[in-house]
Amino acid sequence: MELKKLPFDKGTFDANGVTYKIKNTLTLARFIEFEKLQNHFGFGLTFSGIVNKLNDAIDYANKGKGVEAWNCIFNLKEGIAYRLEDRTHPVLLLASLFIITEDEDLTQWNEGEQKIKIDNWNKEGYDVNDFFQLASNLVKDFLPIYGEISQSTSQKERPKPNFTKKK
Repeated sequence: MELKKLPFDKGTFDANGVTYKIKNTLTLARFIEFEKLQNHFGFGLTFSGIVNKLNDAIDYANKGKGVEAWNCIFNLKEGIAYRLEDRTHPVLLLASLFIITEDEDLTQWNEGEQKIKIDNWNKEGYDVNDFFQLASNLVKDFLPIYGEISQSTSQKERPKPNFTKKK
């Protein structure tokens, strides 16, 4: 089966008998959800998860354990690129803030209702990469930071084996 592409140029698409519009604005209620979801999307953690990791780093630093504190911060940053494939759910939820139906109440956002949309998109066979593209373009600075971290991670020098004979 050939995956369908989102027609970003048209601004609308059909999925499982429902017409969806791609918007570029949010109501206040949806913006609040956007703020929560962009952290989950970017770091693979909720806001409180990020705060907990930072508190761990501060605790280590206050105990004079600089290496451990640095590791917490480094691991948090590396989390941007780690296991991105497991973040389909936050990507789709983030996209659902901007992809709406004709009769959708834009002053509210309910995760359960959004899962119906996501199920429709899946049944219609849309490529998840398009939703990822939409979400990553919506989260300010995600793409350049992700690219930088991915490049940095892939270019890290691996230890070279030592094949010299011992005497």
